[in-house]
Amino acid sequence: MKFEKALVTGGAGFIGSHLVEELLKHNVKVLVVDNLLTGKKSNIDKLDNVEVLYDDLGSDASLMAIETFNPDVCFHLAAQSSVVISVEDPLLDFEHNLLQPIKLLQKLIQTDCKKFVFSSSGGTIFGEPDVIPTSEKDYAGEPASPYGVAKKKLNDFIKLMVQDENMSYSILNLANVYGPRQDPHGEAGVMSIFTGRMLNNETPIVYGDGNQTRDYIFVTDVVSALIKSSETDDNLFLNIGTSTETSVNELVSIIKSITSWEGEPDYKPQREGELLRSVLNNEKAKKSLNWEPEYNLNKGIQELVDWFKNE
Repeated sequence: MKFEKALVTGGAGFIGSHLVEELLKHNVKVLVVDNLLTGKKSNIDKLDNVEVLYDDLGSDASLMAIETFNPDVCFHLAAQSSVVISVEDPLLDFEHNLLQPIKLLQKLIQTDCKKFVFSSSGGTIFGEPDVIPTSEKDYAGEPASPYGVAKKKLNDFIKLMVQDENMSYSILNLANVYGPRQDPHGEAGVMSIFTGRMLNNETPIVYGDGNQTRDYIFVTDVVSALIKSSETDDNLFLNIGTSTETSVNELVSIIKSITSWEGEPDYKPQREGELLRSVLNNEKAKKSLNWEPEYNLNKGIQELVDWFKNE
């Protein structure tokens, strides 16, 4: 790798902990800042050679620790990750998804950090897309939730704040990420929720008619993209997905097959702020990063099921 020290915000979270593990394999010194809003100590407490601060990334203590650590690269994954919570409590979403990251950026500009890698949202920032798969230019209007608005605005702030600084950015618009360690009890990780329920012989809940579609990408492929995007000095704005559209009903069918669950889901009314179709065009990422997703749904879900059974 082209760097020695990495700050990972949200490093105790689902994606962040997988990234931290990969960085440690390459002898990168890592500082994790995580307020445990969605992260878990158990995701990283067995890892060696990691400096960890459990606090808001915008707190005085966190900002001081970041300045002292003086990272070469920052992977910003910390977030309030629920669309539904953002609708119910926009102020909470604003605090964690916009205000604190701006404080982080202000501090990083004062350090020797050369790269800011942001995990943005490919599923919300483009509005209800007219073009499927959706490219980086296919904005169809404003996002349908405060969560999407905050992610989109932070993209703008990043571009604005680093343009005259000795730092470049990589903004990665992630599709629906899934894999081991994703919380099966929340509402943001439908893959883990469905898998966990079926393995426990419980009924999964589908909101809407199940014809809404998403682009599901395995966490290992996302970590690969994050690292590749950190090793270039270019400013990047890329979609990270599979370019494959899968309906919720199709997803239920695949998980049923792999888990041998024989029931039927419970259908409830569609939730406010959720898109009907979302799938990302990943051609630009393939060319810019020499990257390609290696997991299809069957392979990824099988790994997820195996992890659940071992847990």
